[in-house]
Amino acid sequence: MSFTASTASRCGVADLAFPRELLESTKLVKFERYAEFTVADLTGCGLRLWATGQRPHYDVVEEGNDLESLIARLAAAPHRIVDNRSVDREEH
Repeated sequence: MSFTASTASRCGVADLAFPRELLESTKLVKFERYAEFTVADLTGCGLRLWATGQRPHYDVVEEGNDLESLIARLAAAPHRIVDNRSVDREEH
């Protein structure tokens, strides 16, 4: 996930149209590992998801517009680190 000037982090949301395997082999192909959160866990930590209009991407936003708080909330949210089986090893 990369942080933008609006103290939001970008994420992809897996669903029937964009299953995890498709996201790993396209949008996440450059990343060996990624953090996986549920929407409920992110919103339960006081974060909001804003649709970017570029499905499956959403911005994860912290209300106070504070980068340190955003990072702390992301770190506190239940998540798991996933090894991307589809990573493009030639990119590294």
